[in-house]
Formats: sequence, structure tokens, C-alpha cells
Amino acid sequence: MMVPSNVVRCKVDNGPIVYPGVGTPYYCKFCGATLDGGTGPAVGAIWEESYGYLVEVEVEDDERDTEEEIEDLYSAIHTFADIFGDGMTAMNVGGHFTCTEADRMATALMEGGHKQAAMTFLEGHAAGDDDEDDIHPDIEDFEAYVLELAGKPVPELIEVEEPEVPAKAVVLAVVTTDELLKLLNLD
Repeated sequence: MMVPSNVVRCKVDNGPIVYPGVGTPYYCKFCGATLDGGTGPAVGAIWEESYGYLVEVEVEDDERDTEEEIEDLYSAIHTFADIFGDGMTAMNVGGHFTCTEADRMATALMEGGHKQAAMTFLEGHAAGDDDEDDIHPDIEDFEAYVLELAGKPVPELIEVEEPEVPAKAVVLAVVTTDELLKLLNLD
């Protein structure tokens, strides 16, 4: 029998502990003894499943700070926004994406706070995709579409009357030819 080298062992007969199904306790494959309630992984380790067995995995701390990782992620999303938010790139590259890929890219751009880039990319995808089943060319409001993709509320558009601006009478100066010649010292 092959088991992972880091498998958790039974205290009764040293048998491997089986990773349980949902709602059932961990138990020994050979004797059926359950894992003691107070038993937990060693300090600095967690339990995971490997090949159906409960294994103890050490957690290695990454030297990088979480804030640095987040900063790197936002930097990458910003770079994607610069690339895919460019109209020429969106037109040339966007059509080569499937609709699902285009939606996922737009969602990623929206999550990074790049709504305009997401809209530009989807418009380029819609224009460049020649698939007859493509849904994107039928979209009239790309802003509402990307907001829906990102799970954000779409504002309801209401019709508002344009305020009437009273027309002002503009008085233009009337200059005769003789007066113009005098002004230019050509008389």
C-alpha cells in the first residue's frame, strides 16, 4: 500500500488516517478508531487531503508582505488595463478571445477599478469577433454590461427634460465698406 510520507497515523495501530467525507470524523483505515477530538496538527502545520488520506503539511511563511503581494497584483491588473484598454489593441486582439474569456477579462479589469478599459476591451471584442453566436455585438450599453459582470449595481437611466435656455439676442456691429476702409487707413 502506498501512502504519502506525511500521512497522519493512528495512535492505536499506527494505521493511516482516512480523509473523511462531509460530516464524518477522521478514522483509521485499519482499526476504525477515530482521531481524538483534541488532536490537532503540530504548530506551524495544517491538515490537508492527499490521495484520500489526512496529511500534515507545514506552512512556510513567505518573506513577502501581503501588502506587497496585493501591490504586485494591482500593478499587473493596471498593466492589463493599459494593454487591453487601448482601442487599437482591443480591436485587433479582442476578437480572438471567446465570449467567456472576454467577459472574464472585463470582470478582472472591473475588479481592479478599470471600468473604461473593460468597456473598451469588450467593444473591441464585439467588433472583432466574427462568431455568429457572439452576444457582445448586440450590447447597446457596455457600461451597464460591465457593471453587471462585476456584480455592481447598474444605475437606472431616467429621462430628464433638457432645461430651456432662453435665447439671447445678439447684436452684431454693422460696418459699412467706407468705415472699414477708414479703419484700415485705406481711404
